Amino acid sequence: MHAVFLDRLLQKDFQQKGYSLIPSLLDLAAIDRLLTLFKKFEDEYSGPFHTSHFSTNTEYKKQVHDLISDMVFPLVEPYLNDFVPLFGNFMIKYPDPGVAMDLHADWTYVDELQYRSLAVWIPLVDVDIENGCFGIIPGSQRVVNTIRGPLIRQSSRNHEPEWEKRYGKLIPMKAGDAILYDHALLHYSPPNKSDKVRPALNLSLAPASAQWLHYCQPEGTNEIDLYKVNNPDFYINYTHFQRPETGEIFAKKAPSEIEYIDDRMNKFWKTNLVNKIKTWL
Repeated sequence: MHAVFLDRLLQKDFQQKGYSLIPSLLDLAAIDRLLTLFKKFEDEYSGPFHTSHFSTNTEYKKQVHDLISDMVFPLVEPYLNDFVPLFGNFMIKYPDPGVAMDLHADWTYVDELQYRSLAVWIPLVDVDIENGCFGIIPGSQRVVNTIRGPLIRQSSRNHEPEWEKRYGKLIPMKAGDAILYDHALLHYSPPNKSDKVRPALNLSLAPASAQWLHYCQPEGTNEIDLYKVNNPDFYINYTHFQRPETGEIFAKKAPSEIEYIDDRMNKFWKTNLVNKIKTWL
């Protein structure tokens, strides 16, 4: 397995929990520069939650990706074992006490039997439970399926609030703090109950030596397509829920082949206990 972190202790911690925290990764000048770009495209934002990745405005997506990649990647690269940026986007949550980000794992970007990909999530304002901070289920990256993508369901959706309550951990952060998490880690975010917008950014990274992948179940179809991705422009041009216009398709699956994670998650406390015991031996 290709290591994520160069430091052995960081790698061991990441393997166990599925995430690592880096305080004050961005300074005030960097935050101000990113907030300036955020305000420039306010006309693009719609709904209580917006991510630039789902926009159809490729120029907007490219400007956001370029700035986030240029500013954030050089700061995290020294910690990582030969990673490259895939795409960067804004994650914007407007005040709405009724809208939370449901529990989910991010898309699959590499063969997770050989590699791990990760994301860097950074709030551009201070965050806590009141305005929609980041929430995770530590260790859940070992439970989820390795095939994930748009419209590919991972669970029955019947138990997710229970999993959040039983296993979830909310992480208050200061503006500029960073959480680096495995794309397979289950995460969520409570509603923004404040009276101000909560802007954050997310930068996805993958090992340079890995073949990048994209699984999707195009809207209106009953099959899962697997694409090879050879260029980060794939994500700039990709229209969410649709068949990609670029990339090489090389496999198909039926959704029925993807087992729901419900049973595994309902036994998650046992999985955690076994893994903790292994670390003690």
